[in-house]
Amino acid sequence: MVIFWALLAVGFVACVTIGSVAWYSSKRPAGWEGSEPPGWVNKITPKNLRDSGDGDGNG
Repeated sequence: MVIFWALLAVGFVACVTIGSVAWYSSKRPAGWEGSEPPGWVNKITPKNLRDSGDGDGNG
C-alpha cells in the first residue's frame, strides 16, 4: 500500500511540474501579449467544430 501512495505522490508531482512548464512555455513572447495571431492561423470556435462535424461525436 505504501508503494501505491508513493507512486501516486510522484505522479502528482510530475503532472504538476510538467503542466507548469507547459503553461509557462505557452505564453506569448515579451512584447507580443496583446497581438493577434497571424491571418493564416485558423480560429477554432465551437461553431466551426459544429459546422465541420468534428466536435459533436457523430463523426
